[in-house]
Formats: sequence, structure tokens, C-alpha cells
Amino acid sequence: MASLRSKDNFAKRMQLFAPSHAVSEILGLAERPDVISLAGGLPDPSIFSLQEIRESMERVMNDEAETALNYGPNLGISSLREWVADRMQRLENVQVDKNNILITSGGVDGLNLTSMALLDKSDVVLIEAPTYMVALHIFRTYEAQLVSVATDELGLNPNALEEQLNNLKRSGIRPKFLYVIPSFQNPSGRTTTIERRKKIVELCEAFGVPIVEDHAYAELAYDKSPVPSFKSIDPDNVIFVHTFSKIFGPGVRLGWVAGTASLVERLGLCKLGTDQCANSLTQRLVFDFGSRGLMEKQVSFSIELYRKKRDSMMKAIEEHFPRHARYYKPAGGFFIWIELAAEIDTESLLTTSIEREKVAFVAGRPFFHDGKGGNYLRLSFSFPQQELIDEGVRRLGRALAEASSK
Repeated sequence: MASLRSKDNFAKRMQLFAPSHAVSEILGLAERPDVISLAGGLPDPSIFSLQEIRESMERVMNDEAETALNYGPNLGISSLREWVADRMQRLENVQVDKNNILITSGGVDGLNLTSMALLDKSDVVLIEAPTYMVALHIFRTYEAQLVSVATDELGLNPNALEEQLNNLKRSGIRPKFLYVIPSFQNPSGRTTTIERRKKIVELCEAFGVPIVEDHAYAELAYDKSPVPSFKSIDPDNVIFVHTFSKIFGPGVRLGWVAGTASLVERLGLCKLGTDQCANSLTQRLVFDFGSRGLMEKQVSFSIELYRKKRDSMMKAIEEHFPRHARYYKPAGGFFIWIELAAEIDTESLLTTSIEREKVAFVAGRPFFHDGKGGNYLRLSFSFPQQELIDEGVRRLGRALAEASSK
């Protein structure tokens, strides 16, 4: 008799998910009080506007409880979609209306629905190297072929993109889309320049390749104004995925996709087979909060807080890390990406750091689809308390010094 104890009963796709164990481990570390976690990209809880959120929730429960606790429209409640569209016009200079907006269960849901709608088995997806590990997990789910495009301190390299597009064209292959996190990228913290964005848009138009733009961190700009989004440069060929997780709170599990009305309709059909509709209660909560102008207030507070935490981590790295470490100061977002000496394996270093020094980070390999990145690591300054950042980096520097001496 078949049993779930047998691995033969599970779908073959489960074999594709082995590299994604790192995601579960990161979330688990956040609950260990004995470990200083510089790993997960979680918001600092102090950014949450708790009093205003309580007031919004009270209004929702007083005025809309019966509908808020029921199923909602497949594409999202109209008031929130209209507010999101208006906000995109103000912040992104993109002309959209509610028919161009699908409310999702977070940015990950947006990426999953987009992949469900566009990808068949063995389709090619162009990705940055490195890139968001959960996006890799999603693309593996649909058995896509992943083709990396090189990045540097100026973001995605358009020359490398053109080379890959030409190589694929010679093989008779047109990628289904280019997935890119152009602002304060996860994990590298880098931002693709406006000059490069324009060139990338031109290349993707010429080769008939849509762009899936992950906008998760773009509003958290600490040093200067945000760079115009891909969506604002090419509204028709860019699928825009954003999340409330970084600008409001991940617990509401809400995000959105902005695209053509035809795409949004198809994504809605895909959503019927996942969770049917995004959370009705939290949609109304976010709308009430946002429509009172409080979202921008919280984002402004977040920027001030995270700028200080980033600067604290940069200072600590300069003091405690070995000279061979190479890193980049991000102008926004949550992360600092560090390249170590080639002989240091950060997965082994992670084990040592947790067991001996009680500090955690994310090793580099899960951010590459091909097993590269063994001497890289990602640090997050967003979640740890300000006073723990220096201590966490000091502990990690001690583990690094030991690894470097071997």
C-alpha cells in the first residue's frame, strides 16, 4: 500500500526545491532568541504605525465587518485597486486604472501568478545573477529553464543581456520574460541606473521579451530620489509586481500586479486555482490606512530608521571584517552583499557562525540558479535592533577571521 513515508509518492517537482530550504531556515532563525539574525529581510516592527492601524481596523470592523470577513472579489476590492492605481500615477508616473490592477497575496503571489499565466515547461526565463531566491523557487515550480545575466555595481548589464538574447535567438529561443529587481536588489542592494534601464527596455522591445519588474524595495530610497521604474519607461511591455510587505507590513499578505487589462484578467483566472481572492479583511484595512495618507507617513519614517541602521552596519563591517571582504553600500532597501576570499565557503561559515558565535546570515549560493556564489553572503540590517547590529557583525567578523586563518 502506498504511504507518504515513501518519497516515491511525491511529485517529481519536489526534487527541484532542494535549494529553497534556505528560505525556511531564514524564517526560523527569526524566532531563536539566542541568535542575532542578520539573515531575514524582515521589516523592523517599530515602523508599524500601530495606533493608526488599530483605528483603521476598528473602522473596518464597525462599518464593514460582514463583507470584510467574507470572500472578496477575485481581482481585489475596487476601492483598493482604484487607490493603488492612483498611487502609481502619483509615485511612478504610470497611467493605470483599476482594470490594470490585481490585488495579490503578497509580491510572491504576484510572481507565482505571472509565472502560472506565462510559463510552460522548459520555457526560458532570464534572471539577474544573483537574484531573489524565492523567485528562483517559483520559476523552478513551472520547470522553466533559467538563464543568468551578469550584474555589476550599476545593476543589470545591458551588454550581457544583449549577448544572451542573441545567443538564444541563434538557437531559435525567445525568452518568456526577463525578471529583474532594479532598485536596491535582493540580495545585492544594487540599483540599475536610468541609462541602463532605457537600454534594457530597448533590447527587450527589439527581441519581443516582456519585463517582470519586482518593485519590492524601490520606495525605500535613503540617499536620493528613486530611479524611474521600468514600468514608467515602457508601460505596455512591463509587468509590475509590488508588495505592501515593506511599506506597510508583511502580516497583511498583500501586494499587487499592474499590467494590461487582458493580463490582469488572466492572472485572476490563475488566482481562482490558488487562493481565489486576496484577504478581504486586510484589503479593507490597507485601503483605510492608505486613503488617510498614512502609508506615505510610514514610508518616510521607515526611510529615516533604515538609513541609520544601514549606516551602523556599514560602520561595523568596516571595523570588524577582514580587508579581503568586498562590499557595496546600498542606497536603499534592506541588504548588504559581501564577497569574501575565493577559498571561504559561506555555507560552512554559516554553520560555524550559528553554533559558535550565535549570529546568522544568508550564504550566497541560494541566490544563484547554478550553484555559484559560494564565497558570498547577504546581511540584512532591517530587522535586528539597532544596538545588536554592531555586536552581530563583530561576532561574524570573529568567525570570518577564524575561517581566513585556516
